[in-house]
Amino acid sequence: MNPWSGEALTDNHINQQVGFEMKRLLLCVLLLVLLAGCGTRRHEMVFEAGHTALPSDATYSVGTVLDQSGFVFPEDENRTDIAQSMEFSLVAALREEGMYKEEGASYSIDVRILEYEPGNAFGRWLLPGVGSTVLQATSRVGDSEDVVGNIETRNTIDAGGASTINAWRTIFKDGAAEIVKELKESMGLLVKKKQ
Repeated sequence: MNPWSGEALTDNHINQQVGFEMKRLLLCVLLLVLLAGCGTRRHEMVFEAGHTALPSDATYSVGTVLDQSGFVFPEDENRTDIAQSMEFSLVAALREEGMYKEEGASYSIDVRILEYEPGNAFGRWLLPGVGSTVLQATSRVGDSEDVVGNIETRNTIDAGGASTINAWRTIFKDGAAEIVKELKESMGLLVKKKQ
């Protein structure tokens, strides 16, 4: 039946049209879910006694970055140096915000990677939570004489499809961004959101 021919629309025709539109909408939502990545980002500064904030004009260098996760890539998989990936990502994130200074920085950041799991994009797509990519780190912030505090971060990518294929590599950028975000909050440059 042609709705433009002047014939009256029947309830059956309207129901078919609504059903078709609902199917299209559900297909679009399903595609978005399959292509998008979902996970968690968490960061918190735990100040040492006597410290409550960082100066708003502080600069940072990256000191030692240690991989204590115990994760070892299998022989047949792509490999990455976990500590080096974190170091490069943190330097890049600090530089991007104008907070990095290789020599003569106000503070140094030493990072210990406590947990790393590269995950599996197919597993995340098939069943969210299976194949999660995980990066957990603690970052000591201090100067040559004093530890100001430690930033605890945990990043996960728990669900998603095609957009999460390289999550095993990009999670370092996410982790570094969380460290810088916490620094900026502790410097009073960002308003701290309740978690």
